[in-house]
Amino acid sequence: MATVDKLGELLSDMVEDYVEKIIPKLDEELNSTADEIITYIKSNAPRSGNRHAFADTFTKVESGSGMNKTVSIYSEGKGGLTHLLEFGYTHRSGKYIGPKPFLRPAYDIFTPKMLEAIKDIITKGD
Repeated sequence: MATVDKLGELLSDMVEDYVEKIIPKLDEELNSTADEIITYIKSNAPRSGNRHAFADTFTKVESGSGMNKTVSIYSEGKGGLTHLLEFGYTHRSGKYIGPKPFLRPAYDIFTPKMLEAIKDIITKGD
């Protein structure tokens, strides 16, 4: 029975080593995808206002670490405009302003690529 216990310990150590090896790679993939999304948003979001343009207000904030890390992307200071521009709105005068989507296309383009890269990192370890 002692050999089975040793085998279990050995497998547990191998899994821990593997996880420690891939976490930095997963972290790098998450950060690079967030950077790509911000670049896409900045080039496709409306550029209202010359100084402090809406498109330039987007930033990323990281929270957590390791396997529990998340990256949030949002507009600093002009977040109240985001949904209006993304989905369209009716102005007080009654004029309809059509949608100019820039967040959803970024999600649709970059999320599948990131998920495939994460699957490769987990299965291949590289």
